[in-house]
Amino acid sequence: MSHSHHHHANTDSYYIPDAIWDRGRNVIGAMFLLGWGAALAGYAQNHDQFFQSYLVAFFFAFSIAIGATLFTMIQHLTGSAWSVPVRRIMENIMMSMPVLGLLFIPVALGIHSLYEWSHPEFVAKEVMELKKGVYANFLNPKLFYIRAAVYFVIWSFWAWKLYSNSKSQDTTKALEPTFANEKWSAPGMLLFFLSGSLASFDWVMSLNPHWYSTMFGVYCLAGGAWGFFALLTFIFLRFRANGIMANSVTTEHYHDLGKWMFALTVFWAYIAFCQYMLIWYANMPEETIFFKMRRTGSWEAMSGVLLFGHFVLTFLVLLARNSKRTLNVLRFATVWILAMHYTDVYWLIMPNFHKAGIAFNWVDLATLVAVMSTVALAFWMRLRKAPIAPIGDPRFKKGLEFQNV
Repeated sequence: MSHSHHHHANTDSYYIPDAIWDRGRNVIGAMFLLGWGAALAGYAQNHDQFFQSYLVAFFFAFSIAIGATLFTMIQHLTGSAWSVPVRRIMENIMMSMPVLGLLFIPVALGIHSLYEWSHPEFVAKEVMELKKGVYANFLNPKLFYIRAAVYFVIWSFWAWKLYSNSKSQDTTKALEPTFANEKWSAPGMLLFFLSGSLASFDWVMSLNPHWYSTMFGVYCLAGGAWGFFALLTFIFLRFRANGIMANSVTTEHYHDLGKWMFALTVFWAYIAFCQYMLIWYANMPEETIFFKMRRTGSWEAMSGVLLFGHFVLTFLVLLARNSKRTLNVLRFATVWILAMHYTDVYWLIMPNFHKAGIAFNWVDLATLVAVMSTVALAFWMRLRKAPIAPIGDPRFKKGLEFQNV
């Protein structure tokens, strides 16, 4: 069946039709206004609740963006052809980094609502000298702000570099940008792994300043990459439903996207298990507190949902070759994965504030819509500025004809 596609693979237009673009802008714009209106109402009602909900929404969006950046760099380093037709949308998700820099501002403003260590009286109560050193040299507001600024400068610069190199090929079809992106991607991978881990330590792990896990960074990055592949696949399924790139992104590409979602399901579970096992095995009170908090009240149910929903169910759904090639199955998987990734972020952050159990609040939804619609609006505007596939990439044609063995 896929051979018949090849003859008219070039019938696709790599631009969003005006009518669809206008409709998308109107929908996203309406959600943007509604989301921020509701979020501000939530802020007026309860500052602390607003900042807690906002941090969950922000970290959810951020983890997906860093996942996109890491995987864009992986595509350049491996020189893979299959991913070329879907790479421009990867790059567009990656380009939400500068927007997330702006969206970080409320987190910075909410530092006293969110982080115990930002209060001098909390630091003064600390008994151990060693801990005092941590606050003096690492966990204090000034350094927290400086580090965040440095992260976003690095991430935005790297994203922009990879994106503009890729875009320059659309017209020139030159080879130089391909080599340049390979050169930027090697140190970039290392830099993003380190800075992404540090950011997750800063923004999430430090919510409980007495708990630490050396695997926490890779745990967050694995979840973010998983959410990113779900979002990427979801976007292409929406495109397909509207007749956009329907011949260019074939069952073969969906199969590969499905493989990545499956692989990252397993990888996340592996990291989650390692973190749990090391903590369980060492049995040190300052480590076990993390799981003790998440086995209190209704948090225990959410822990179970993550074990079965995030891992077991997704694993079983995506296991068979055929399920990765059946678009209805993938459509379910993408929505399910994004919901589970949100649950995971919620589970990492909220038990620090609501110790008795799950306390869902309408502000959780309001802030999520506000943050995601802001990122989506920037994404949507950017779709207009360049072809929605890297048509000048030397591997583009090979990518269109890609077949799974």
